Amino acid sequence: MSVAATLAARCELCRFRRDDRRNIEQVLPGLASLGSAYGASIGASALCEKHDCFVSPRDVCAAFQPSED
Repeated sequence: MSVAATLAARCELCRFRRDDRRNIEQVLPGLASLGSAYGASIGASALCEKHDCFVSPRDVCAAFQPSED
């Protein structure tokens, strides 16, 4: 993958990224014990619906699909 393609395929631009903090707190109820999904406990990370894990905005993977936003 070229550098340009890698930059365009970042998780922050992917359709599988879920960064709605209210939804994250519902999906991970124990997260509230760390403060909240709005604080430093997850920072700029978001849930990846495809891989069921937290991803950073600059992460990339082969399953990338552009967001429709």
